[in-house]
Amino acid sequence: MKKLLVVAILVSFSLIGIRSAFAVERTYGAAGCGLGSMLLGNEPGMIQVLVLTLNSLAYNQTFGISSGTLNCEKTPTKFVANPQLNQFVVANLDSLAKDIARGEGESLNTLAELTGLSSDKKVAIFQKLQANFSNIFPSEKVEAPEVIDQIMKILNS
Repeated sequence: MKKLLVVAILVSFSLIGIRSAFAVERTYGAAGCGLGSMLLGNEPGMIQVLVLTLNSLAYNQTFGISSGTLNCEKTPTKFVANPQLNQFVVANLDSLAKDIARGEGESLNTLAELTGLSSDKKVAIFQKLQANFSNIFPSEKVEAPEVIDQIMKILNS
């Protein structure tokens, strides 16, 4: 029993270390969101082992992430039904932002191809995207699903 407890603690520490390596500004600590973070907070240190243990025992992170509750951010659900477009935007978000701001560029041409935009409409659509830059990229922390949603709204209007 003691060996199992030691192994569980070691695994918890390694998971905390892995999560910390990919740290992003969040309202929860290294152990992640969930019931544990709601009850025990996001302070660093050994408390995160308890947070992780509580989250694991309650098995609530999946629910929290999918529902946007328990201190979790909701998983984006608005990807369009074009996997190539989704992959392109995720991989080229920065260059796409620059090209939309300029109203021209290679990433915009690729976007036009992936969305089936005809050549005669490119200039007008690129200008429309440029005019709506602040809607497409409302902050530096905008994520690909929101960008795609805004682009598709503009293309379909």
